[in-house]
Amino acid sequence: MEFANQFNVQGRADTAVRLAVPGDGGQIMRLLQTAQFQHLHVDWHLPGDWIGTPGFVVKTRPSGNRDEVEITACLAAAPDPAPAAWVRVAALRDGGDITTVLSAMLDPILPWLCREGVTELGWLAIESWPNPWLPDLGFRLANEIEIYVKEDTAVPPIRTIPHLHIRPVTESDLGPLAALEAKAFVPLWRHSARALQLARSQAASFDVVEVAGELVGFQLSTRSRHGVHLARMTIDPAWQGQGIGSVLLTHALRGYYRRGLYRVTLNTQIDNIPSQRLYRKFGFSASGERIPMWVLDLQDRC
Repeated sequence: MEFANQFNVQGRADTAVRLAVPGDGGQIMRLLQTAQFQHLHVDWHLPGDWIGTPGFVVKTRPSGNRDEVEITACLAAAPDPAPAAWVRVAALRDGGDITTVLSAMLDPILPWLCREGVTELGWLAIESWPNPWLPDLGFRLANEIEIYVKEDTAVPPIRTIPHLHIRPVTESDLGPLAALEAKAFVPLWRHSARALQLARSQAASFDVVEVAGELVGFQLSTRSRHGVHLARMTIDPAWQGQGIGSVLLTHALRGYYRRGLYRVTLNTQIDNIPSQRLYRKFGFSASGERIPMWVLDLQDRC
């Protein structure tokens, strides 16, 4: 299925929005490298992974060659899993009427998201350029993510928990871990089994924690430019407050240090006080760098 949504941008009536197709891959990759405005929030995916889905569109205009078109903007959004989705990729070659261009690209995507059961679309503003325009598109500022940093190797004393065992993740764990994510987090922050599978292939470390044989949590870490990033630590809500997070974090940190990775970063929401308390106990400190989290509510649009 292919569609075209005609719209006028700065007086241009010869531009169109359509689905991205595999043949657009080269132009899209070049656009992401050269565009004045770009956004990538792909987690463990590649930017082109969504090409060919109803959630990836491009804006085109005629090029100098008679039978060719030039891609001047693109946008991809995808649920993984529903009922939430993120804007994963966005790029605009130049400024102009940014609100109009983004709106034109979102217009054909939102009905598809609604059909997929999505009720909210998130945009994590890793780059600051979208912030002035997102409210005009109906997004609300829902939260902020703050980066925490630890650069020493001190680990506080922790108590022993009987029958607790930490081991590397296996393929058979991924489904139960996705179910654990659904218990522990609101929809926007959940990872699917597919996302965890991709993460596993790229992880610096990925461990699960069991108590008396019951899987109760996990941690997932990735390499960063200067050390390691604790990308995820999830504890079953029914087991929280018993010190399991402290044991798992201690295990992860000691594993980093054995490999010569001494600078550790992580992200947490500014209103997640219990997590901040845990991280500060272990010597993490807030960097002061915050990333706005915007949400477009789709209930009234579907």
